[in-house]
Amino acid sequence: MKWRSFLTTKIQKEPGFRLNLIDIGLIGFLILLTWLLHPIFQEGWLFLLPLYIGISFFCFCNVFRIGNWLEPFWYIPFTISLFFLTDQPEILWWLILLVFEPLKVILIAYSMKRGDYHGI
Repeated sequence: MKWRSFLTTKIQKEPGFRLNLIDIGLIGFLILLTWLLHPIFQEGWLFLLPLYIGISFFCFCNVFRIGNWLEPFWYIPFTISLFFLTDQPEILWWLILLVFEPLKVILIAYSMKRGDYHGI
């Protein structure tokens, strides 16, 4: 990553980790949103969901750069589980830990095994 590309809003095309002002702004917004949701959703740690989702996509798009076509294999089942399990946050967090985190690792590993990998 070049510092010149960090201080811009342009999207980096070359391989490797990427970070720019838009990414930093989004991360800052997610931290603020999580902080604002804390008093509302304290039970079950649901206030952490926006930060978890944001960090997941940051890793997919900026760190490992797996490609848009692999992301739906993670976010579609995740979104469906949110609809059914937000009233049972303890089950949701176990599902995240035991299903969606390993699924992320599988998607990242699959992307790395393909010939056109351009992440970190």
